[in-house]
Amino acid sequence: MTNKLLLILLIFCYSASTFSQNSTSKVADSVNVLISLSKNKNISGNYKDGLKFATSAVQHANKTTDKILQARAYVSLANNYQAINDSDNAREYYNIALDKKTDDYFVNVASLNGLGNIYSTNKSTADKAAGYFERSISYTLEAGKNEHSFYTYYNIAGMYLNFKNPDKAYPFILKANELLPRIEKENPVHPLLQNLNFAIYHNQKEDHSLALIYINKALKIAEDHALNKELIDIYDFKSEIHEALGAYDLALASLKKMHYYKDLDFNTEKSLQVEKVTAGFKVNEFKEKAEASQLKSNFIILAGIVTLLFLSTSFLIFYNYKKQLSYLKLEKKNKALVRAKNEAEHANKLTSDLLINISHDLRTPLYGIMGITGMLIENPSIINTKKGLLNSLKYSGDHLKSVINNILKIKEVESNKINLKVAKTNLHDLLKNIVNSLKYLADQQETQLKLDISDDILEHYIIDGNSLSEVITKLIDNAIKYTRNGVVTFSTKLVHKEATNHTIEFTVSDTGSGISTEDLSIIFDNFNQGNLEENTSYGIGLGLPIVKSLIEMMGSKLSVKSDVGIGSEFSFILECEVPNGETARDTSKEHKSLQILVVEDNKINQLVTQKLISLLGHDCTIAINGQEALKEFNSNYFDLILMDLNMPIMNGFEASKAITAQNKNIPIIALTALQISEVKERCLNVGILDIINKPIDKETLKAIIESIYT
Repeated sequence: MTNKLLLILLIFCYSASTFSQNSTSKVADSVNVLISLSKNKNISGNYKDGLKFATSAVQHANKTTDKILQARAYVSLANNYQAINDSDNAREYYNIALDKKTDDYFVNVASLNGLGNIYSTNKSTADKAAGYFERSISYTLEAGKNEHSFYTYYNIAGMYLNFKNPDKAYPFILKANELLPRIEKENPVHPLLQNLNFAIYHNQKEDHSLALIYINKALKIAEDHALNKELIDIYDFKSEIHEALGAYDLALASLKKMHYYKDLDFNTEKSLQVEKVTAGFKVNEFKEKAEASQLKSNFIILAGIVTLLFLSTSFLIFYNYKKQLSYLKLEKKNKALVRAKNEAEHANKLTSDLLINISHDLRTPLYGIMGITGMLIENPSIINTKKGLLNSLKYSGDHLKSVINNILKIKEVESNKINLKVAKTNLHDLLKNIVNSLKYLADQQETQLKLDISDDILEHYIIDGNSLSEVITKLIDNAIKYTRNGVVTFSTKLVHKEATNHTIEFTVSDTGSGISTEDLSIIFDNFNQGNLEENTSYGIGLGLPIVKSLIEMMGSKLSVKSDVGIGSEFSFILECEVPNGETARDTSKEHKSLQILVVEDNKINQLVTQKLISLLGHDCTIAINGQEALKEFNSNYFDLILMDLNMPIMNGFEASKAITAQNKNIPIIALTALQISEVKERCLNVGILDIINKPIDKETLKAIIESIYT
């Protein structure tokens, strides 16, 4: 975070009845009211009036002999000076309050906490600050003041975070968190501060995705309660997180938000008002000392006034200079972000010529090859020796399919054409299906593939199942490729639980070859595999860049740990929405034989799709173009239509539009070799429910049917 974490002042409102009887009730009431007014003005940012009321409180209290009354007034004055970052005056008046030796809870806690804040700004005096904080916390814990204890723990944690020492800060963050349920309803600032501390902690631990989750929670609280001053720091910090995640557009957007709220800040005017009041109060102090000692002259008083006016003017000039310098730094940061964004776009464009020349027609013949291969593998009349060859053919086809999909997917990612589609998803089934589909690849590598789903993971979540499936599949596939005669483990762990959201960590670990430190910095570059001489059989180097981009689109970040010769671990944390309630699966529909219309002009694809449907226990009717599909639709009942898009006589778009005009409830799924982003809008406009790329396998088709009829 560019600006240091703002530590909290403990500002109390006192009851006049607690003051010593040595002071008159009238004076005590006046001082109490002045302290209360000063507190309210301080909190609202009106430092001019805050100082004015605190100054008056000191003057009234000093007319009495009541040390408690005097000490509390000096604490109020010190709080106001600390609020405007005048540490010298704040320290002076805190010490005056403590020197009264009143043994008063409020005086001791506020003064010790304030002195701790002052000394916490310098690393060389951190131990001294910790000593003051510890003395303060001993009072608050003994008195059972949860809110005051919370603030002191927050301040200690904040001090260590400001010094970039998250490990020392963490125990105090946890202690503050333990107190939060007891005080959270009292003030929305409490959870805001705690989320901010968690965000800074995780950011310093380089877990930027989790830091983003916490800073967004703090942001929501600040926006809901119009805490504009806090919004400046929150958006500044959020910009840094986005920059660390490589999301430069979002980083720029956060900086603009920060500028907006900073423009609402009237610190220049307030500082001018503060300096005027400060000068006035100091003059009064000089005058009182002169009259008391008979050693000061009017000339000294005048000199003091002139000096203070000069200092006030100097302060304003310096403040304006610092503000201008701050804006110049922000402007420089903006330019750096824009430059980084342009460089990233330029690097991505290096592959664009290749991507636009990839023929979508590659998918059509591949569909036939893979489909027929799958049919032969499941044919019981094929002897095992031949099935081994067929499995090798299927593996090669899957590899080619993966290459084609990755090349087209990376273009979608770079063009920002991917939209996340969240829906209620059976996470357990999703993960089991992924692992089962990759067991053959693991067997080829003589590697054991393990699945470990934590018991506290719910069955259903509202997530983008397709994107999550693609991410996990590519991570496991990548782990298997680099692991021979070893173990690949995919696990899930619940790391945070709320009523409506679960934060889940997904981890893929292996005992493979590992990644060198040099290669760790480039594994997410397009078409990069590290050592090409060793990795020529492992693909074209697009899997991990796609995974990284998809994870960032889902609001997370991919973390990597690896040791050469020991293995690697890829993990990411995802916030998953919990459904309102679970509903039982409709088993009557689950086992029902469906009537499916397949609209396809390619005879091999007709044969493959018909066989897949038959293997799933459903009935299939073939139409060779859109016109034939309309005839079949008007003559027979169908539960589902699988529609090719490019056909002679009448294409899939025209046919779908005509069919949905008659029956809007019929589900139509487009099966196409075209890139989804190129046809998505057209498909939605004619009533097509979803789009699936060819080639399609039995498990994918089964998942499509279950998503509609379960």
